[in-house]
Amino acid sequence: MNFTLFLFLFALNLTMIIILIFFYGFFWVSDGMKFVLYTELVESDHRYITYYNAILAFGWFLGTFGAGIVIDIFGFEGFFRFLLIMSLINTIIVILLKENRSLILEQQEIRDNESNNNLNIIEQKEINPISRSIYSSLFFRNFGVRPIFAILTIIMFYHISSDTEIGFLIGINYLIQVFLNLLIGRIITDRNLKWFIFIGYILSAIAILGWIVATDFWSFLFFQILISLSFAMFFTATQIYVSKNTTPKNKGKYMGYLNTSSQLGNFTGGVFFTLLLFVYSDYYPAMRFMIVFPAIAALIIFIKFDRKKT
Repeated sequence: MNFTLFLFLFALNLTMIIILIFFYGFFWVSDGMKFVLYTELVESDHRYITYYNAILAFGWFLGTFGAGIVIDIFGFEGFFRFLLIMSLINTIIVILLKENRSLILEQQEIRDNESNNNLNIIEQKEINPISRSIYSSLFFRNFGVRPIFAILTIIMFYHISSDTEIGFLIGINYLIQVFLNLLIGRIITDRNLKWFIFIGYILSAIAILGWIVATDFWSFLFFQILISLSFAMFFTATQIYVSKNTTPKNKGKYMGYLNTSSQLGNFTGGVFFTLLLFVYSDYYPAMRFMIVFPAIAALIIFIKFDRKKT
């Protein structure tokens, strides 16, 4: 994936850029499958899933912070070369990883055989293991929130004169998620999964409103903490729910559905938000309109989420 970014250095026309974007998207989605393997190895233990998200968020924070340092010292070309080096390191690590697929399937079969009414449970999971509300709600949440992330730096620039403070506000989002994921790992249970997802979506709607009314560093910091809490709550709870209600035989498929819903919301939301900007010619009216979508996501979970599947 990072190697694809490195190739952007040699992109001389729009056609080549589009091709590279396509390959980057393909490898990015493929990279998400490592989470599927991880959940199988930890047997869908919710604590280890939150540890995974915490480490991932910490990597995002270090990457965001480190990218600025690398660019300041070596320039943008040096940054892409740095990505190439990281890509080679990751490739070596992946090659050294060993996946004993037969052992994973054998352990799952043992667990199934130890369950009461084993045949009925397997039949139910194979027919419809996941509440469909998960996919539609995730789509609407990302539809409303993700496009605004693309302009959040611009919104902050209207009110904050320090580039350092703006950079801190953007980067701190990932660092906050590290601690939130570790905390959530201690308090989330099968019984409160629905409410973690529901409240997470509600907080996303509130965060959009907060970005509209924020006028200084501290108010933006508060709503950055809020959006971090929102993401940590709904995303971690959704991962745990899907992981625990699937098996090694179908986990990759349903995680793929989850990623598809997420990315489709990102893409269509971005297109829709762009059209709103043509209509309003201003960020803030368009942002106010987007508040409704994470609220719809919360409503879908509240009404349609099937508790029995948790």
